[in-house]
Amino acid sequence: MGSIKISVEVLVKIAETAAAEIEGVALDGQRLATIGAKSGFLGAVRVRLSGETASLRIEIVVLEGFNAVAVSESVQKSVKSAIQNMTGYTVTKVDVVVAGIRLKEKED
Repeated sequence: MGSIKISVEVLVKIAETAAAEIEGVALDGQRLATIGAKSGFLGAVRVRLSGETASLRIEIVVLEGFNAVAVSESVQKSVKSAIQNMTGYTVTKVDVVVAGIRLKEKED
């Protein structure tokens, strides 16, 4: 028949979407919020492929009032499940880096 290849950009989009669905993850519009020029330039998600396996590193900003560890664990589970279900790749790990906390806006 032929081969099927899924681009890294598609895997990044799947991971971003899955992470953005988790309550407590800060968003800028519909994208994951980032901190600093480094994250903004490279993006919040990095994917490394090896054959039919993928490993990911995701930087998130957690909203004030949420448990950063619990949010990170939910992101890990959501991203792993989404990529495996949508692509068939085996996800070997999802490293989550909490890059910041977004404070609530003060009401005047």
